[in-house]
Amino acid sequence: MKRNLLILITVSSLCSTLFAGSTLRLKIEPERDYLLSGSKAELVLKIDLVAAAVRGKHSRTPLNLAVALDRSGSMSGAKIEKARQAAMLVVDQLSPEDYFSMIIYSDHAEVLLPAQRVEDKERLKRQIGRISVAGSTALYAGVKAAAEQVEKHLSSHRINRVLLLSDGLANVGPSSPAELRRLGGTLSERGIAVTTIGVGDDYNEVLMAGLAEASDANYYYVQDTEKLPQIFAKELGELLTVAARQVRIEIICPAGIRPIGLIGRQERFEGQRAVVRLEHFTPLQDRYLFLRCRAEQDSPEIATVNVTYIDELNQGAEETIKEVARIKFTRDPAQANQSSRPEVVAHKELFLTALAKDDALAEADAGRYRQAAEKLSNQAGLLEAQYENAPASMRQQLRQEVDNLRLRSSQLQQNQYDSRMRKSIDNESWQYRNSK
Repeated sequence: MKRNLLILITVSSLCSTLFAGSTLRLKIEPERDYLLSGSKAELVLKIDLVAAAVRGKHSRTPLNLAVALDRSGSMSGAKIEKARQAAMLVVDQLSPEDYFSMIIYSDHAEVLLPAQRVEDKERLKRQIGRISVAGSTALYAGVKAAAEQVEKHLSSHRINRVLLLSDGLANVGPSSPAELRRLGGTLSERGIAVTTIGVGDDYNEVLMAGLAEASDANYYYVQDTEKLPQIFAKELGELLTVAARQVRIEIICPAGIRPIGLIGRQERFEGQRAVVRLEHFTPLQDRYLFLRCRAEQDSPEIATVNVTYIDELNQGAEETIKEVARIKFTRDPAQANQSSRPEVVAHKELFLTALAKDDALAEADAGRYRQAAEKLSNQAGLLEAQYENAPASMRQQLRQEVDNLRLRSSQLQQNQYDSRMRKSIDNESWQYRNSK
């Protein structure tokens, strides 16, 4: 499960924060200050976008939200009860400016509540309270029906979102991760994101995570059914406090710099250019990418990064940020070797840890538990090597991740690999790769 490297970059002294008064701040920082002249060396850049804190009062962006709820037979008991409670919680938090719809799906998808303004909350909650369980899991149909309701009031002036919940395998209609990822990508192109919530240990996490990732939405693994209302509240809280949205990041490498790829991302370079789209940022959210490239010439300019977005803390204005990443060259090998930036290197290694977990899962899925354990153990060693030089603010995170990798490695060596462990590791990787 090898992936090309894509990394959003934070810039220190080489790259200054631009437009200090804007909602998003862009930083770009190379992993070292100097490259050896004429070496055609590889370099990693960290591209970092950070959202500002809320400045005074501002009106929030209206929601256009559809909930797609699995009501198959496996949802009986506490699952459906907590799911109903969670959906009612959502209704309580919405306003007449918002649109809400609800789809329930089992053998087929059914529109329980067509898209409408949230005015009579008690009526909506009574309908939700009547949801019963039976049948199979037509997950694809549920997502598609929910998206159709969102499209009725689709607008660039609203946050258009599907919130999908399921506890089982999609077993009616299209059901492969590739088919659901394609659906997520298609919806994203229309301006609709799909947040997915997997409940318990029987759903397909590759499918649910891929669907969310394709539209840059959120993915949650809920092991404890009691936490469903809490998860819905967390997701809704994020949607109600969006600071910036429709974020478009364009990365351009000049002649003499060969882009290798973006770490852990699906986007590819077309020639010297790649574009990454992120759905939204909440206040103080920090999201980053890592770009691998090779300096085939001694070019001081490594990449130009252009960012455009809708600034929801500035009355929905469209904002633009631009930054150029630069590097210095030296003929002194010692100076090049000693110029690394410990914080960037540590962040890169943490990002690569997520990819190492993906590789380990692929080995474990094939029954090669020893090889999977070795991958995690080796990555623990690489992380631990960063500990001494890492800034004090990162050491606890590094230590926790090293301990986690060694625990997982030990479990794999003892053949303790099951659905719950797989979902936990997969979720850890997904959250870090997507800066969630």
